[in-house]
Amino acid sequence: SLTSASATPVAGPLTADSTTVVFETTLGDIIVAFDADRAPATTEYFLGYVDRGQYDHATLYRVASLDGNTEPQIVQGGVMVEALNQSGTIDPSVFGVNYLHTLETTDETGIRHRRGVVSFARDLLYTGHVIPEIVFCLRDVPAMDAFGRDKPDSRGFPAAGYVISGMEVIESLISQPREGATEIPFLKGQILSEPVRITHAYRLQKKP
Repeated sequence: SLTSASATPVAGPLTADSTTVVFETTLGDIIVAFDADRAPATTEYFLGYVDRGQYDHATLYRVASLDGNTEPQIVQGGVMVEALNQSGTIDPSVFGVNYLHTLETTDETGIRHRRGVVSFARDLLYTGHVIPEIVFCLRDVPAMDAFGRDKPDSRGFPAAGYVISGMEVIESLISQPREGATEIPFLKGQILSEPVRITHAYRLQKKP
């Protein structure tokens, strides 16, 4: 089960060029190492939001399964929770969001969507571009890998890092009620009734 390993840090085969980021949340800290060597564009895009303080006061707001299994696969968070209640075309600039036009696929990086991997969402309704919504994998999510799905295309999602501490914080959201409002049909039943706040996100400086 997911909870059996909840206290065990999850890490992948990081390269030497990795950057560690701490997410302080109201439930505890989540520490993630991003692989700037294998996923440079995605990492740079994400770190821009961290360095500008744009994840401070963001939320973890979605818990979902993408394969029809009742056991959740992902927890999603970021700055666009307000967009869930918008109808019609969503202008990302309203939420201080810029698209990432470069999509580093799992085939290109070799970072697959496995338990503990961190990835990013895409604007699936309109442009297909990467947006700064963070996706934490609770278990393997092959549907997010390249060729794992065909809508809006088969490129998948840009996995770029690994949780190295705090999986228990992410997993604690599984049992939370998911009756939050959304105008996006496929998200109904996936939005936390009370999203968890990210109070501060910052780089963990390497020791000299």
